[in-house]
Amino acid sequence: MSGDIFTLSRFRALPTDIHVMLAGTLLTRGSYFMVWPFLAILLYRQFHFSATTIGSLLSIATICGALSSVYTGWLSDRFGRERLILCGTTLSALSFYLLSYSNHFVLYGISIAGVSIGRNLLESNCKALIGDRIRDKASRELALYCRYYAINVGAAAGPLFGVTLGIASRSPIFLLTAIIYFVYGFLLWSLLRQSPPQPSSLNKVISNPPAFLVTCNHMIKHRLFSLLLISNMLAALVYASFDSTLVQYLTRSNIPDVVSLIAKLVTINALTIIIAQFPLLRVLQQHSTGTRLRIGLLLMLIAQLLFAFSPAILFSMLALATIILSLGELIVFPTFSVEVDQITPSTLRGSYFGATNLYSLGNALAPLYGGLMLDYIGHRILFLSLAGLCLLILFLQKLRKLT
Repeated sequence: MSGDIFTLSRFRALPTDIHVMLAGTLLTRGSYFMVWPFLAILLYRQFHFSATTIGSLLSIATICGALSSVYTGWLSDRFGRERLILCGTTLSALSFYLLSYSNHFVLYGISIAGVSIGRNLLESNCKALIGDRIRDKASRELALYCRYYAINVGAAAGPLFGVTLGIASRSPIFLLTAIIYFVYGFLLWSLLRQSPPQPSSLNKVISNPPAFLVTCNHMIKHRLFSLLLISNMLAALVYASFDSTLVQYLTRSNIPDVVSLIAKLVTINALTIIIAQFPLLRVLQQHSTGTRLRIGLLLMLIAQLLFAFSPAILFSMLALATIILSLGELIVFPTFSVEVDQITPSTLRGSYFGATNLYSLGNALAPLYGGLMLDYIGHRILFLSLAGLCLLILFLQKLRKLT
């Protein structure tokens, strides 16, 4: 096999389990994005909440998912990936089912929290599964990038299906999403149980895993991992403002057909990644992961400046900012996963990838921070402050080089 990472022959050589997981990721994330980008709109229309209230609800739900992932990641090291993957998909399915019948904000909160916990369960275990089943470093890197690619293909199709089916009639969409999650989880669980793992795989139960608190202490003292996690968390805060705060800003700008506009921007984001991800990464593959991260962060910074000074009615500027943000995103987030994979002890892969889901705390803070800024200060200062966070992450990357 050639030394190039992004080749068709290397992709075809990936294990069957990984191919099934990638296909399932495409389907589940497509159904997920039929719903999630429009939750802020549904909460605003049904309950007339303020931006701060909506942001708080979404933030609390995301925090629940992030914190639970630390423990569930350790559980996957102890009891196996396939069981935790099934738990994640089942919880997501039940939560979306509950959302289809929720008419009270408390039920909405419980359901959204369940979706967040299920998503984190599934993400950390699928990334750990890649490390379990693939021994070659370059092939693992390719699989992690392919998984991110599948997520964004789903993100491109999901909002369009959501608009086509109509978010007003939410029950059919939520029920369809629940069915897709449940079927995928059951099929992957069955396949993983039947497929014999490689000798080095940790998909089987570890007889004497480190205790949970011992594992947490080990990760905290791992300085490279800690700096990566903090950087990823801040980058998530910056990027999540696109999914949450930008949606609230546009919703309150009295723009005609705002749902269609949001769907177009989300689709532009995903399509940019679909078109540009592998050509751009193929160009950058000769550079270190640190250099890739710096390039991606600079692109994200430029995008925040454009959002700060683009009028809400000027679609072309919003679209340009979205494209630049997407180019930065396609480099930054999968590269963080690659770097974590490279420094993770094989016996603690589930725990490390579970802990990386703490980056979702950045996602949790984004709607709360953005809601407060929109209610009390304004969108321009908001996006300028996010550009400042990009500079801070670049500084943290400099510290990593000195470690």
